[in-house]
Amino acid sequence: MAYSVPRATSLPALLLRAAAYFVFWVVLAGTGLKDLAVGAITALIAAWMSLRLIPADDMVLRPGRALALFLRFLWQSLVAGVTVARIALSPVMALRPGMVSYRTGLQPGNRRFLFMTYASLLPGTLPTGTDDGDLITVHALDTAQPVTEQLAAEEHRLSAAIGEGLAP
Repeated sequence: MAYSVPRATSLPALLLRAAAYFVFWVVLAGTGLKDLAVGAITALIAAWMSLRLIPADDMVLRPGRALALFLRFLWQSLVAGVTVARIALSPVMALRPGMVSYRTGLQPGNRRFLFMTYASLLPGTLPTGTDDGDLITVHALDTAQPVTEQLAAEEHRLSAAIGEGLAP
């Protein structure tokens, strides 16, 4: 089931994003009266700006797949933390850092930027830029690992979560 957010010019889209930003604000700042007042104003401004930058009908969110992607990300972060601790405490660092080129199936624009942002949060990868084609340059902590295959799998999962079909 896909959940499509209303058009950017509609009030429901603005209120939906403002509510999400406001919940995030409350989690960070608390429920004090002054905090709530500032949070409500800030949430409305953030929602308005986000609709200007990424229109509401630009992507379709699939909540189940997005939740699965988020849970996978949390698990990978935990595993990466343990791995980094193991490597840091090891007398021999078993890493082979370097640059890897990854060909994406996502069209240039918001979807590709979203993938690059997501990939930068994954353990051991940091996208550093793109060329004029479909190549993304990625700094990898260990080039002996199947970095491009892992990125392809994550791109597929992200694409499924936002309802994007990959380009051939």
